[in-house]
Amino acid sequence: MSSPETVTPESLVFERATQDEQVTEHFNQNSQVQAAPLPLSVYMVIQHKLASTAASRGNTAYWVLRLPDNPEALISSCTTYMRDAIITTGQGTRNTKAVVITDIFTHPEYRMRGMAKMLLTKLRDQMDRDGFGNADFSVVYGDAHTGLLQGLGWQSPPVTQLRISLGQFKIEERKDVPGAEFLGYMEIPSLISKDVNTSKLRLSGYRDQKTHVQILPTDELLRWHQIRSRLYSQHMSRGKTALETHGARSHIGQPAWMWWVHDYRARKLRIVRIYVARLKGLEDGVRALLEAAVVEASLCGLHEVVIWQPREQVVQAAKQLSEAYGQGMSALQGERLEMMPCLRWRGGEGRDVVLEELEYYAWS
Repeated sequence: MSSPETVTPESLVFERATQDEQVTEHFNQNSQVQAAPLPLSVYMVIQHKLASTAASRGNTAYWVLRLPDNPEALISSCTTYMRDAIITTGQGTRNTKAVVITDIFTHPEYRMRGMAKMLLTKLRDQMDRDGFGNADFSVVYGDAHTGLLQGLGWQSPPVTQLRISLGQFKIEERKDVPGAEFLGYMEIPSLISKDVNTSKLRLSGYRDQKTHVQILPTDELLRWHQIRSRLYSQHMSRGKTALETHGARSHIGQPAWMWWVHDYRARKLRIVRIYVARLKGLEDGVRALLEAAVVEASLCGLHEVVIWQPREQVVQAAKQLSEAYGQGMSALQGERLEMMPCLRWRGGEGRDVVLEELEYYAWS
C-alpha cells in the first residue's frame, strides 16, 4: 500500500465493489470495530450470510475509495441498502425507495485526511446522478458527531430512546405475564402485513404541508434483523439461545405487539418495533408488552431494555412498570447518541421532511 503521506482523497478511485475480494476486504476492515469479542473468522461468516438474505440480495451495494494501482487496497468504504419506503405530501401516500448508508470505515493510517468525506461526496453525487432505483431520499446512520454529514447535506432530526434498566430484578425461569403472550421466531411474520398497512394509513393522514416519509417494516427487513440476531446469539449468548423468544402480543383491549432482538455484546434487549392499533389509550396493553420484554431480558442475562423513539404512552407505561417492580429498576428517557439517522433528499432539495417511525427496525 502506498505511503499514507503521499495519498490524497483526489488521487483515489471511487467505485462500486464488484470483486468478491473487495467485498471481503470491506467486511475485514469493518471487523476492527464490529467483530469483538467474536473471532474474525466467525464475524466474516456472519457478514457473508447476511449478504445472502432476501433483504440484501439485489438490494445491497458496497462502495469503495481505493488506491489506483490496487483494487483491494481500500482506503474508505461503506454499504448501501435499498429499503421500501412510503411518502406523503398531504395528498395521499405513495410507495418509494430509500437508500440506507452504513458501515462507513476508513483505514486507520488514512484517517483525519478527508477520506470518508470524499467517499460520501462521491456516493452522494452518484445517487443524484443515477437515481438509485428512483429512491427519493437517503439515510446515513452516524454517531453524535454528525458535522461531516450535515456539511454534505444529511440532516439529523432530534432522536430519543427509552432505557429500562433492570436493576436487581432477576428471574431464573420464564413466568406468565398477565395480558401478554410471548411470540416465537415463526409467529411474528404473520403480523407484518397489518403493520405495513397501518403505516400507510397513518402517513396518509398528515395535512401540514410537510413531506413525511417512513421506511417500511417489511417482512424481508424483519427477517434480516431476526437472522442477524440469531447468528450473533449462537456465539455470544452463553447458552441462552434456547431460552429466547422474539416478541410479545397483548390481549388487553386493541391489538398491540412488539418484537425484539438480543444484543448480547451490549447486554441489551433491543425493541425493534412496537405496533399499537391506537396511539393513545393503550397504556395497559403496552405495559404488559414491556413487562414481557423485562422478563425476556432478565431470563437471557441482559441488563436493560432499549426502545428507540418511544411514544408518550410507551414512556408512561415504562415508568409505571419500573415503579411497580422496584428492585432498582428504572425507566429513563433521553437523547440518543448512537446510530443517529441523518436524512438527505435526492438532489439536495431543501424541502421540509419529517422522517417518521425512527425505531430500531429501520437501521441496517
